[in-house]
Amino acid sequence: MEFIRKREDFGAFGLEDNAEEKFLVDMFSKISGRLKHKYSYSDEEIMKMWNSHDTFQVPVAIFAGKLSPAEALAKFLKENYNLGFRDISGLIGRGKSSIWSNYKRAAKKMPWPFQISNGVSVPVSIFTPERSVLESLVNYLKDVKRMRNKQIAQLLNKNSANVWTAYHRAKKKMIKDKEIRK
Repeated sequence: MEFIRKREDFGAFGLEDNAEEKFLVDMFSKISGRLKHKYSYSDEEIMKMWNSHDTFQVPVAIFAGKLSPAEALAKFLKENYNLGFRDISGLIGRGKSSIWSNYKRAAKKMPWPFQISNGVSVPVSIFTPERSVLESLVNYLKDVKRMRNKQIAQLLNKNSANVWTAYHRAKKKMIKDKEIRK
């Protein structure tokens, strides 16, 4: 599916009379093209992003504690959004049994609920099965939120070298996925 349309193709969509709609479609094409070329997004990822109405926002602060990123995510979604393991599995593309075990370990390590303050949040749709939770998070914070390694490290209470490693692993996986799709 190709998103980028030439200006003369607007007539095929019945957009020749509506300037605002024509403008929005043109902007969508430019944004989609930039995401594909500069950030290596696939058409599928772009469609998922544009079609999702992310009501589930995950505060970055939950990843700064003693829990692993996968445990923190499972615990947050289960307790704060009252989602079932199957629902969480569908949202983040992980197996239901791994969500269950991550949640059980998290509940054992941290039986109290998260104390959430205002701060940076990310949409749950950034978490994909192709990358680890930490890789997905760091990749989003660097590429979308335009944060530096040091800022991300402070937010996540991690060493900036670990942030660098997670980001580069995510990029390698994205390149590998892109090559496989060709």
